[in-house]
Amino acid sequence: MEKARLGISGHPSLKWVLLAALFICSCSTPRLVIMKDPLNSAEHNDLGLIYEQKGMFDLAQKEYLKAAEKDGSWALPLFNLGNLSYGRGDLPAAEQYYRRALALDDTNTDVMNNLANVLHELGRNSEAAELISKALSRERRPEYLDTYEKIVGAPAEEDEEAPVRSAPAPREIKPGQ
Repeated sequence: MEKARLGISGHPSLKWVLLAALFICSCSTPRLVIMKDPLNSAEHNDLGLIYEQKGMFDLAQKEYLKAAEKDGSWALPLFNLGNLSYGRGDLPAAEQYYRRALALDDTNTDVMNNLANVLHELGRNSEAAELISKALSRERRPEYLDTYEKIVGAPAEEDEEAPVRSAPAPREIKPGQ
């Protein structure tokens, strides 16, 4: 009865052939792994800042773009892209990113100041003066006053309603912050 039984155990050489075929197929078959990006928008932005501080500008740009893509309503990655573009001397790209950031947050005086600087360097002083005046009407920081003087050629007039504030201290960047 044992000899009449059919199957793999009755053919030891067949067992080895099948094991070898299974091994070869498992080693040579490409495996597709699709992972979801584990980082959120803030984490991509923070990673971009770290890359930028280390001088890895291409990687910083990629991370800022991922942050902006993940949260299309957040102006900060666009502001950072504007700063990165400005630092690279790409004024048209800097203008584009600052305008997009300002469209998302029209109260951000830092974006107004930086965009005013870019517009001034592009020779569009009337638009730049209007923008820096708007920033100064909301917040009178020394760097905004410097931008105004650079654009207009004269110091800004004193305004009691908008007190002069110093720039906030730079914050330490911690991943995930």
